[in-house]
Amino acid sequence: MVSIQTPTEPANRSSGAGPSVHILKDRCAGCQECVIRCPAGALSLDSENWIAVADDSLCVGCRQCTRTCPFSAIYVEGPMMVTPSHPTHYEVKGPLLGQAAEVLPGFSSFAEMAKAAERCLQCPDPTCVKGCPTHNDIPGFIRAAHDGDLERAREILSLTSCLPATCSRVCDWNTQCQGSCSWTLAGGDAVEIGKIERFIADNTTAPAIAPVAKNGLKVAVVGSGPGGFGAAYQLLKAGTQVTVFERDSEPGGILRWGIPSYVLPSQAWRPTVEDLRKAGVEFKFNEGVEPASAAQLLKEFDAVILAAGAAQPTMPRIEGLDLAGVEDATAFLDAAKAQIGSEGFRPTLTGKKVLVLGAGNTAMDVARSVLRLGGTSIAIDWMDERFARGRPDEIADARKEGVDVRFLTTVSKLVGDSSGHVVSAELLTTTHTSADTLPTVNAGSGKMVDVDMVVLAMGYRVEEGWRSVSTSVSIGTPPKKGGYRLIDRRWLGSGFFAGKPALAALSYDREHLRVESAFPVSDRVWAIGDLRIGPSTVVAAMAQGMSAARGLLAEHDKNFWRDAMSTSSDRPTYVGSALIVHDGAGESVKEAANYIGESLWGSGWDIKTSDIAHLDDLVILGTDLLIFGTQVQGPAIGGVHPSRKARTQFPTLPPLHGKKVATFVVHSLSAGNAKQEFTEQFSSKGAQILSAGQIRGRSVAQDSQKFAAEVLHALYK
Repeated sequence: MVSIQTPTEPANRSSGAGPSVHILKDRCAGCQECVIRCPAGALSLDSENWIAVADDSLCVGCRQCTRTCPFSAIYVEGPMMVTPSHPTHYEVKGPLLGQAAEVLPGFSSFAEMAKAAERCLQCPDPTCVKGCPTHNDIPGFIRAAHDGDLERAREILSLTSCLPATCSRVCDWNTQCQGSCSWTLAGGDAVEIGKIERFIADNTTAPAIAPVAKNGLKVAVVGSGPGGFGAAYQLLKAGTQVTVFERDSEPGGILRWGIPSYVLPSQAWRPTVEDLRKAGVEFKFNEGVEPASAAQLLKEFDAVILAAGAAQPTMPRIEGLDLAGVEDATAFLDAAKAQIGSEGFRPTLTGKKVLVLGAGNTAMDVARSVLRLGGTSIAIDWMDERFARGRPDEIADARKEGVDVRFLTTVSKLVGDSSGHVVSAELLTTTHTSADTLPTVNAGSGKMVDVDMVVLAMGYRVEEGWRSVSTSVSIGTPPKKGGYRLIDRRWLGSGFFAGKPALAALSYDREHLRVESAFPVSDRVWAIGDLRIGPSTVVAAMAQGMSAARGLLAEHDKNFWRDAMSTSSDRPTYVGSALIVHDGAGESVKEAANYIGESLWGSGWDIKTSDIAHLDDLVILGTDLLIFGTQVQGPAIGGVHPSRKARTQFPTLPPLHGKKVATFVVHSLSAGNAKQEFTEQFSSKGAQILSAGQIRGRSVAQDSQKFAAEVLHALYK
């Protein structure tokens, strides 16, 4: 365990100023949740009385025990025994004109990094890992870095990330790993995980990508942004032949054109491209793949992963967008990045006033680049700053540099001169009281401002044509938040939800999106990142790319194994894996699931059963046959439906395109329309429905065995 440096600890402990642990004996059930998760070894179990016992002299005050106790039987008073953090804040130094140097510094020395690493508790159930979209082994790489083994730290990072130098710079740590740190959850300052990762990445080279024996797969990846990199990296390590199609003349996507060098220098991500190329990835530049032609790739490749990104700018519905001097953020940032810091730099916006529509991260990049090109910038957003989509630190840094950021402000029209060039804009104020509602425009609040240029930075959306490639999910549409099944016990047990419920819910949503990206959206086609869920972050796109690759490989392994087990007779002996999922709404549906499982097991199938509330979606990936069951509820006449649990939780399953699915409903008197209603849930996800059965509660065994026979017949016919 990494030591926690507490120079004043002896004095504090002797004076009674350290943490004090209180255990409520009448509540403690001896479950040992606190014992196994205490990073300091301060808790043990009194096996005679079966209650937890605390040693205050070992307690560091992290409050993990309080957060993880399911019975609220323990609480901690007193200070946190950890040295203070010293986060670096951005300070504007010198003129911005033409400045391309990074604005946020990393650690200046190994000693500085090691001191920050000493604050890590090495938690047994680290919430920081749950907060990280890629699930980096954060305690592992911090421990290795602290001990001086930077190469080992980089190897640990390479297991889950191919862009550590990039993610450590552009990730929103406060809503991911650092926001999930145990010290943060306890009300203190997080370990500086992002800067530690950056130090490791900047002072090491990535381990050579060493593919295993070739698996015979040829896969096309469309797009060479972070999502495409993640997919290619994971596929390559598994011995896959990968070809990346890129519509531009260079790789990188948003990393290349969309993030300024003073935030993300090219040397942070370009080595990944070279590593992939050296290991065998073929990049085809100036070869864009249009939605209508994506399916054509399947004639040459075994599978396709779409990582094209959201490229169509969101356009406001206002007058004057066709005026000269109005352009979108993509074009502006691409041109600005080529100019800022270049040899023979000339300020192109000297004396110019630029209006930026939007106040998100891209808008801040635009507005800050304007300053470096010699102009002044106003960035507006009609939302209240409390509900803004941009990172607070990005907005704060932009203001430090001189950007005029105005929230609760919108534009109604752009006005041009006689030559058709934009010269002014009418701005109006808005009212916005809730994150769940849209702002309202205040009538009569219009005010004209002079502008020389307008840049549209209100975000991007996926081209409409891409929606046709999917039969399982709504491509490019942001998912509804919080619509998942009961929270996984592994997440609840960590104390994450008890510490920061909103942040934990955000991380849990990201986790499900990562898992769902492992499932195809149509036959042999996967979609990730922006293309899958709408505008995404760099780290989320990379994580989904790696997840999609794992899903593709799992499907390949399953089919390879199935084919190997088949015989050459007229009717192959189909031996595979079956997963039976029920809603747990009654004993009859559980009993039916068991009888069905026994029948299939007798035919040579590997069987797993699960309550929908405890289902791990990843189990579905390598499964040949899925069987879903529900116990109907409601009056026998006119009101019979699948159980409420089935209607709310089964729709949250990942895409099931191409999966062989059978459904059954258990009823006492009548199934009504429940069978059809239940089956349609899975048809809408692209599943291949083999059979839909009804099982009577009074003859569960007989009807279940009959249903299993029908399923086998549908498989073999």
